Amino acid sequence: MYKTIVIHTRSTYWSNPESNDESVVDADDLAQEIAQHSNKLEEEGYKLVQITPVSSGNLENGNGYFHTESVILTAKRID
Repeated sequence: MYKTIVIHTRSTYWSNPESNDESVVDADDLAQEIAQHSNKLEEEGYKLVQITPVSSGNLENGNGYFHTESVILTAKRID
């Protein structure tokens, strides 16, 4: 049996939040959430098997941005 958890990243905007200008993912916060959820999965009898990043962004006239919008944790139940 598998279990998945989605963790949405928090971003910091350096200039214009409406246009998502200079969006930066808070990596420290994301790492803490991954550790917290990974430990909880282990306590529930699961083993983390994969962390998949989900990217999001916008491209217009050759300019744009992409950032990690979220990560998906996939864990397998240990029998």
